[in-house]
Amino acid sequence: MRLIVVRHGETNDNAARRYLGHFDAPLNQQGRQQLKVLSEMLKRTEPQPISAIYSSDLARAVESAQIIGNEFQLRPIAIFALRELHFGDFDCKTYEEIRQEDPERLEKWIQDPYLVAPPNGETLSQLGKRMDNWLETILSAEQPTGTIMIVSHGGPIRWFLSKWVKGDLNDFWNVKGLGHGKAVIFEWNEQTRKFTLGKS
Repeated sequence: MRLIVVRHGETNDNAARRYLGHFDAPLNQQGRQQLKVLSEMLKRTEPQPISAIYSSDLARAVESAQIIGNEFQLRPIAIFALRELHFGDFDCKTYEEIRQEDPERLEKWIQDPYLVAPPNGETLSQLGKRMDNWLETILSAEQPTGTIMIVSHGGPIRWFLSKWVKGDLNDFWNVKGLGHGKAVIFEWNEQTRKFTLGKS
C-alpha cells in the first residue's frame, strides 16, 4: 500500500505562530494557494489512482482535502482520529503568552508531553493512541496495492514519522516535519510493520 501524507495549508493562527489544536480555524489565502499548487502537482506526477482521501475533521484539513479531492474527483472522508493535538487552554496562544500566563504548567508539559497534557487538553500518548488505532484499521481494510491519502496536522504527522517510519517515539521532536501544504509518499512493508519513503 502507498500512502500520501499531506499537511493542511496555512491559517492565520499558524502564520502568527500560535498553538493551533482543536480550534476550528479556516485556511487563509496563502493556505488555499499552497493546496492548489500541491493538488496540481500531484495530478501531474502521481502514477497510480488514489482510492480514498482521509482527512482530519477540522475545517483547515477538510478544506485542504477538498481542494485535492476536486482535482482527483474524490470526496474526502473526515476522521476525528486525524485531528491535531488538543491544546486545551493553550489553544490559539503563542508560546510567549502561555509562558507569561502559566509558566509552571507550560514547563511541566514541555518536559513530558507524552504523559502531561495542557490544561483541559490531551497528551501526546492520547493523540498517538487514537491515530494508531485508526491506522491499524486502515491497514487491515485497504488493498495492499492501493494508494490512499491522509490530510492531517503537524502533531499527528510527527507521530506517524517517529513511530511508523522511524520506529522510535523518542524522535518525535527530532524528525523533520512537513510544511503547510506539503506532501510525502510512503510505502507499507507488512514484514517490518513500518512505512518507508516511496517514489512519486
